[in-house]
Amino acid sequence: MGWKTVAAMVVSLTAALTTTAVAAEVPQWQVTLLPMPADSPNAKVWLFGSDGHGGYAGTITNAAGWAVATWRDGEVAVHDGPDGHDFPEVRGESRDGTVLVDSVTLDRAGVYHPVSLGSFSAAAPLVIGPRGDLVGLGTDPESSERDALYWPSPDAEPVVLAGMLPNSYPVAIDDDGTVLFRHPDGPYLLRDGVVEQLALPAGYTIGTAYAIRHGVVTGSAWPPQGSSSGAGLVWRSPDCPQVLANSAYTTLTRNSHGLSAGTEPAPDSDLFYGAGAAWRHGQRLGRLPALDGLPAVHPRFVDEDGTIAGVASGPGMSDDGRPALWRLVSG
Repeated sequence: MGWKTVAAMVVSLTAALTTTAVAAEVPQWQVTLLPMPADSPNAKVWLFGSDGHGGYAGTITNAAGWAVATWRDGEVAVHDGPDGHDFPEVRGESRDGTVLVDSVTLDRAGVYHPVSLGSFSAAAPLVIGPRGDLVGLGTDPESSERDALYWPSPDAEPVVLAGMLPNSYPVAIDDDGTVLFRHPDGPYLLRDGVVEQLALPAGYTIGTAYAIRHGVVTGSAWPPQGSSSGAGLVWRSPDCPQVLANSAYTTLTRNSHGLSAGTEPAPDSDLFYGAGAAWRHGQRLGRLPALDGLPAVHPRFVDEDGTIAGVASGPGMSDDGRPALWRLVSG
């Protein structure tokens, strides 16, 4: 065998290995639709809760009106709203599958339970943490001040959560009880009465945050009005914001293994919110594949096993549609 033949074989082998390596680096996603109720297969769904390991909760519109839907072990169950709640709103889900619906909780058996408001007026729990603790707002009848309220568990009495800045709104609770708040001056963390403001990257003046898990916050920031669009952010610590490459508008969610999901610009489309996309340790993995007839992807949660849960919908401004799961199988 001559040297030309050997050289040709080496070139061919190198090209094949390079092609294989490049192909292996392209993320491949498996997309699965969550089941819909048999009597309303085309109902609209909004996903608002995840237990972090395959269970989800949301609001669904069916022939009877608005209801609560939960998904467990690959099956869907529809629950009428609590008494007197014609438009039930799911506010989150704990690790054990307890769902906060308006100001009551829904257990895994489908039973609603009231949450005590104590002596506070105009009070309600607004978020539920992975451990099942709750945070909300209420007015102290003696001082007439608006306070942050904390419930160690859904069946506990509320206590004042000291340290909240005026005009704040609770967004999320971390595993250790740290509470993420939105505020006109920017998002901040509150733990043991101590406020930690979330810093913004250079060149950005407006920020908001959506979730916190294991001390890592996800959110968005925008430059001064009239400048380019916003960017998705990850805060591994309050003073260390990271802009995700090619992100736009939002980074909604992240798991403890560094997998994030949000949106990126889609100027060549009619996707109002941008295209659903994913990042791993700050590096772009690419867009989440859309489904036939449902070009818009709205990621909402990232489970610990890497599954991204969200909604697939038509183009335009609506973020309701079919609940779906995206699993990274390679790349």
